[in-house]
Amino acid sequence: MKHPILLPLLAAAVFAAPAARAWEAAKVSSVEHSTFYRDGGSTKGRAGMNGGDYTDSLFNGTFTDYRYQNTAGAYLVVDLDDTFSDGCYVTEVKIGHAGNAEYSLYYSDDGSAWTAIVEQTSVPGKPISYTVERVVKKIKYVWDTSLGWGGQSLAEIEVWGVDPSELGCLHPDQYLTEWEPVPGTANCTEFGIDQRQCTNCGTYFQRNSLSSFPLGHDYEPVLVTRGTSLAYGSGTNVCKRCGDAVVFDEPREMVSLGGFAVAGIVQFTDISVSSTCHPEWGVQADYLFNGNWTMDWKAYWAAASNDHSDEYVEFAFGCPIDLTKVEFSVPNHNHVVEFYSVEGDEEVLVGEVAVEQNTASDAPNYQRFNTEFRGVTLSTLRIRTTDSVGFELWGAKTMAFGEIHPYGTVNGAGKTAAVRTRIIID
Repeated sequence: MKHPILLPLLAAAVFAAPAARAWEAAKVSSVEHSTFYRDGGSTKGRAGMNGGDYTDSLFNGTFTDYRYQNTAGAYLVVDLDDTFSDGCYVTEVKIGHAGNAEYSLYYSDDGSAWTAIVEQTSVPGKPISYTVERVVKKIKYVWDTSLGWGGQSLAEIEVWGVDPSELGCLHPDQYLTEWEPVPGTANCTEFGIDQRQCTNCGTYFQRNSLSSFPLGHDYEPVLVTRGTSLAYGSGTNVCKRCGDAVVFDEPREMVSLGGFAVAGIVQFTDISVSSTCHPEWGVQADYLFNGNWTMDWKAYWAAASNDHSDEYVEFAFGCPIDLTKVEFSVPNHNHVVEFYSVEGDEEVLVGEVAVEQNTASDAPNYQRFNTEFRGVTLSTLRIRTTDSVGFELWGAKTMAFGEIHPYGTVNGAGKTAAVRTRIIID
């Protein structure tokens, strides 16, 4: 993650609440005053995005209706000089972003030269606010990376500002102190705060810190009923800092407790994949959880290769859990699905399933499994395959899954391995 133009952060700061302003900023952005450009600068105007959803959806006030745009390097310009001939005093730019692709923000004082607000970041927000606090004529959003067809990332862009004539002080650069982090403002789920001051008028400014990330939860298990060889127990994982509780009255489907790992988003289950085969053509990792267990188009995820050492699907949990079962579907051919516990650089095999091809003439293109685990406690589950055949996709041989759904419970509540005892009576 890069933030090359953000001012250096000092090690200590004195927190001061921003002074009340005599004026109020308003939303000054709209689809009528924005233009979408292809990579290279040719315009598509105000109607639609290259290969993707319509631009007006980025100005509808909803920060979570993510849209796709399939070309890296494309950009969107908000023209403030359409409304403010001498520029607008912009207080902040709010971005609704899923955090799954990189983007940059820029402003222009004169309408031609660009200065970075933030570059090549993937920080998510619902929304996240970027402080500007200066008179500018244009704001530019750049798609540095694209997720291709179907990969949605940006939901909203809002520019907030006021007519400069309403201000008493325009806070020139020479009067602005450097941004300083405010210690102790980050918590389990929220970014910390940076602040700086205009020494000309005494006004303090604050922004979401891009260096002080959420701390994440610090869970510890509270076991209510211990599991036995015949029944699951129950309990709760409780955060020692904030009290957030993840209750396991019974084993839970772990995907429902999170999603794909994104920097800055705290969730109990973080999911990642080693690679994806041609995502720009429509293969998406979230097809692993779309409820379609077949190996039909848009029902499966496929890695970029079939290399056993390189390719995997991984589930990282907020604390150690007892793994209870994994439901999954795979292509209908001979191969082995392997389950590993991961700690640091060490992988330990905790289970495997041998898939034997169903050769019946009416056999489906997939097989579905429900594999139980006993006595397996782990923080990270990694799934690989040993496969000499591979799933064929556009001439490549890849590792592929239709669905993967692990289940787990609080540490100590899983079923224990059955112990058989021989009693000899004389």
